[in-house]
Amino acid sequence: VWNIPLNLGNYTKDNVTHHYLKSLLTRPPTPLIPVTWIGIHIRRGDFLTFFKIDTSIGYLNFAMNYYRRKYINCRFLIASDDKTYAKTHLGNNSDVFITPTSFHSGEDLAALVLCEHTIVTAGSFGWWAGWLAGGNVIHDLNYPVSWQNCIREHYFPPWFLFPHNTSSQL
Repeated sequence: VWNIPLNLGNYTKDNVTHHYLKSLLTRPPTPLIPVTWIGIHIRRGDFLTFFKIDTSIGYLNFAMNYYRRKYINCRFLIASDDKTYAKTHLGNNSDVFITPTSFHSGEDLAALVLCEHTIVTAGSFGWWAGWLAGGNVIHDLNYPVSWQNCIREHYFPPWFLFPHNTSSQL
C-alpha cells in the first residue's frame, strides 16, 4: 500500500525507535497522495443456504463505482467469510485489497473500522463495521429479508445510502 522507499540509514531492526518510525509517517521523504479507504464486508456462508441471499457482484461493482466517482483516490479493503469468492470476483482490480486469510473475524472487523466509508451486504457484522467506521454506508437492499420482521427504519440508520436497487436474492 505504501509506495515510500524506506531507507533506515544507520538504524537496524534492533534500534529502530517508535519516534523514528512516526517521523517517517508525519514527514515522509516524498509527499503522500491522500487515499480514501472504503471497507467492504461480504457475508456469504450460512446466508447462502439459510436465507437464500447471495450478494450480487453487480451490487458490489455499483457501490464501488459510486465511491470511485465520489473520491478521486480511493482504495477498497474487503473482509469476508469467503475470501476466495472476493478474490475471484473483485481481486483483479488494482484498487482492491483483501484481508489475509489468517485474519480472524475480530481482525477483519478492526481493519474495516479503520476505513472511512463502508459497503456492506447482509448481517450484523457489516452493520457494526459501518457504524463503528463512521462515514457513509452503502447497504444491500435485499437484507434484512421480509420474514425476519425487522423494521427497516430501526435497522437502517439515516447515514446509510441506497443509490442502487440491484436484486441479489437467489
